[in-house]
Formats: sequence, C-alpha cells, structure tokens
Amino acid sequence: MFQRKYLIFLAVLILAAFAWTGGWFWLADKLRSDIANFVAAQHKNGIVLGWSDMTISGYPIRFDTTFEEPQGQWTNADTRILWTGANTSIRPFIEGPGIVSFDAPGQHQFRIQGNGADVLINTDTGTLEGRLAFDKSGQPFGLQGRAAPFTAGINGVPVIAIAETAFDWERRTSLSTGSEIHPDSVGETLSVILEQIDLTKLPIEAGVTDTLGQTIQTLTSRAALRGPLDPASVDAANLTRWRDAGGTLEVETFNLVWGPLRIAGNGTLTVDQALQPVGAFSARVSGLDKLLDVLEARGQIRRQQAALARIALAVLMRTPANGGPPEASLPITIQDRLLSIGPIPLTKLEPIAWK
Repeated sequence: MFQRKYLIFLAVLILAAFAWTGGWFWLADKLRSDIANFVAAQHKNGIVLGWSDMTISGYPIRFDTTFEEPQGQWTNADTRILWTGANTSIRPFIEGPGIVSFDAPGQHQFRIQGNGADVLINTDTGTLEGRLAFDKSGQPFGLQGRAAPFTAGINGVPVIAIAETAFDWERRTSLSTGSEIHPDSVGETLSVILEQIDLTKLPIEAGVTDTLGQTIQTLTSRAALRGPLDPASVDAANLTRWRDAGGTLEVETFNLVWGPLRIAGNGTLTVDQALQPVGAFSARVSGLDKLLDVLEARGQIRRQQAALARIALAVLMRTPANGGPPEASLPITIQDRLLSIGPIPLTKLEPIAWK
C-alpha cells in the first residue's frame, strides 16, 4: 500500500515537472514572439533593431535573454543615430509585469549624422545595469540604471571619465491639451547622479582646474519637464508652441561640489521670444571667491567688478547652523544670454540656432 502511494506521488511529481517544462518552453517561445512584435512595431517610429543571435536560458524559473552583437538605428527627417553595443542580457518578469531588467557592460558606439555633422561617440563601462518599464501599449515610460566606471570619447579622442553614474527617467501621462497658460502636468522627469568626474581630458583652461581642481566630486540634479514638448523632436516650431503654452523645465534640485566651489539650488528654465534660454534660480553658494579669482584671471570680469563682488559676498556670507564653509544665498539668472550669479556676470552664452 505504501509503495503504491509512493508511486502515485512520484507520478504526480513527474507530470508536474513535464507540465512546468512545457510551460517554460511555451513562455520562452511567447517571449521570442513578443520581442519580434516589439521590434516590428518600432519601425513606424523610425527605429530598427537587430542582433547576430538571441538565446533564452534560465530554466526552470528565469527567462534570461541574451542578444549578441546588438545594433540599432533611429532615423527622423534630418537625423540618423546608429548604435552598436556590447552583448546585452535582459530578464523579464523578475520584478513584475512590464518591467525588464538589463545588463550591458562593455563598449557601445553611437554615430550621429545630420545637418552636415557626423559624430562618433564611444563609451565603455565596467558595469551597466538597470530596469526598463513598459506600459500596456509597449511604450517605455521609466528607465533606471547605473554605470560604473563610465568613459566616453568623441571621434576617437577621450573626453570624460566618471567613476559612477546613476540615472532615473520617467514619463508621466500628461493631461495637458497644449492650450494652458501654466500647465501643471509633468511630462517627464530625469534624475542624474555623477560621482568623481575627471576633467583632465576636457578642453578646460588650466587656470580653472588649478583653482577648482581637475575632478568634480559630485554633480546631482532632478528636473521635470512641464508642458507639451517631446524631447525627441525639439525644433523651433515645437519650442514655440511649448513656450506659448507656458511650458517650463523645473530644476527641482541641483548640487555641485567642485573643489572649494559648492552650489545647491533650484529654479525654472524656459525660452524667450528668440528661443534662447532664460531662467531664474535660487542657490546657496560657497567658494565663490575662488570662482571670482578664475574669472578675473581670464579677463571675463574687470578688476573693479571683482572687487565690488567680493565686498558684496563678504556682506552676504553666512556660516551654516550645522557647520561647513560660509555660504551665500544668491539668485542665478540667465537673461539675454547672460549668465549671472548674484551681482557677478559670469559669461555671455553663445546663441542657439534651432533647426
């Protein structure tokens, strides 16, 4: 009797194993089909994706999908972006419906062609991982990830190296109709954290790095795009509609630590009638005296202006209650292409020629 019960239990276990195996392979085939359908659906958006081989592993509970030699192309009316990447792995279903984890360390190459330009960008990361969230229609609405370390070069010339990068992008459903004067809906938000930015390869004057250092210790920011503007198609017509509807870029937080210079603040950015950036920010700044030394040495501000600015700073400087270097609460403005911190005009910005 006992032996019969044991055989029945064993038979049920074997049937369950066969059912589970069949289900796993069925889901793997469905995943292949879903990937093929997603790739085909992107053609209408000007996106072409491909790879040399795709494998699905992870039986019995995971569906680890690896793309060997992946590549892609995005094309619009006057721009083409070509991408070739390192072998990329994705893991769907692990963190919930519509969420795909990815892992793509190694070398990635981007070639941007358009308006007479042909730029080649090469990146290399020891770690590149994150998660991508899709809505029910298959469109991405969230991206989180980190890269460490991250290096990039342009046209074969090394440009920048960052010890660690973290990013978080989200697209929110906008209720805006495009006719509001001050739309409250948030179209997209982006948070970025950069640690240990090496500036030695960038074309920065020696006087600046001698004073502030060759490494930016920390740069963090969170910004929200308000109003009906698609960042993928920024041109003069779209910018005009966005501006006229009251569109803004809200910089919710900004923090910079660069040697003795520390800036923390927030503010709002938009464009003027000439589609040039205008903005108003409030910031807590320390180490501004060192920045004045740089600007005076470069001839960007006259000696008399620098002296007046130092007097103003001496009046405004306060030591924080929780300790730290003295800081001043100052407005930062961009108006008529002139960037100013408090009473100090920093630099005249080059005009942006929108297509």
